[in-house]
Amino acid sequence: MIYLPIEKLTEGMELARNIPGINPMLPFAVTGCKLSERMIGRMKTIGVQGAYICTEITQGIEPEDFVEPELKAKMLTSIRDVFDQSLKKFTFQSSKQVYEEIAKVAESVVMNVLNKDKYLFQMIDIRDYDGYTYSHSLYVGILSVLLGKYIGLSVSNLNDLALCGLLHDIGKTDIPIDITNKPGPLTTDEFEIMKQHPSLSYKKLGDHIVISQAVLQGVQTHHEKFDGTGYPFGLTGKDIPLYARILAIADVYDALNSTRPYRKAWSPRRIFDYLTSCSNTHFDPELLTAFLHCVSAYPIGTIVLLSDGSSAVVKDNTPGFSLRPIIRFISPPQKAGREVDLSCELFNLTIIDDDEC
Repeated sequence: MIYLPIEKLTEGMELARNIPGINPMLPFAVTGCKLSERMIGRMKTIGVQGAYICTEITQGIEPEDFVEPELKAKMLTSIRDVFDQSLKKFTFQSSKQVYEEIAKVAESVVMNVLNKDKYLFQMIDIRDYDGYTYSHSLYVGILSVLLGKYIGLSVSNLNDLALCGLLHDIGKTDIPIDITNKPGPLTTDEFEIMKQHPSLSYKKLGDHIVISQAVLQGVQTHHEKFDGTGYPFGLTGKDIPLYARILAIADVYDALNSTRPYRKAWSPRRIFDYLTSCSNTHFDPELLTAFLHCVSAYPIGTIVLLSDGSSAVVKDNTPGFSLRPIIRFISPPQKAGREVDLSCELFNLTIIDDDEC
């Protein structure tokens, strides 16, 4: 199968993976469905970024789900329920139920990561605009735990880290919706209001949910920057709690990797270049180096354009070589089907991102 962005989808293509719906438990379209122009138009309207498609040339190329689809749907439903309950204001009983529910999701995230043979995250998440908040929370949790596992944190710490990721933005439920859902850049005044959300998250969780101080501090300080220019306290370096330094990287990575109503997702090379440029300013350089070993710029199934003008599909990735995956050529015809490991120095090919063409 291959992953195609929404603008490359055409009528008659066969889905290789479900397209999620507004309700995570009810897909918009299922595996095997043939796309119609009407379906593609609707997918654009709700903000679906792309889809996995069946093709003959990519047979045997199968992205591994980091979280099984059914479990992921349950996780997203639980996260949605927690945010919905937050909007209604917590009571003692509801806060207890919320904690038990989100703690189960956190444990599931950790077990999924621990059960993976590779440290490498190489899955494209198919999401829409409406579900962004919930899928972002889930993937920040997954990416944070993946990095935490890589640097050797205990299972107990990983559970805490997962909670940080799942709950880091819950304070946004106390921010006016016209600011959180604004389809464009915030004004200076609006940004000052938005900057309150880490402290609002801390207060909301600390007042109503029995949760560890380490998790609360991680949530409250995930927008601090390594050079002291972040908020709310302007902390620097290792004075920023470890969980927050991890969350900061996962949060920015997932945000840039997602299409929003006001901008497209950034290209892989642009994201990696940006993260690298922020080492020692926004991000802890040691943690960032570790993180870049944990994620693949070009997940399995991605179509890539190469410096010699040929195109290929990503078959797999090698940890430590995020920008140089194992590929299978699609074109030109004389190369079609041939496989090359770009991490080998013998090959001088490079991947050209859309914004470099």
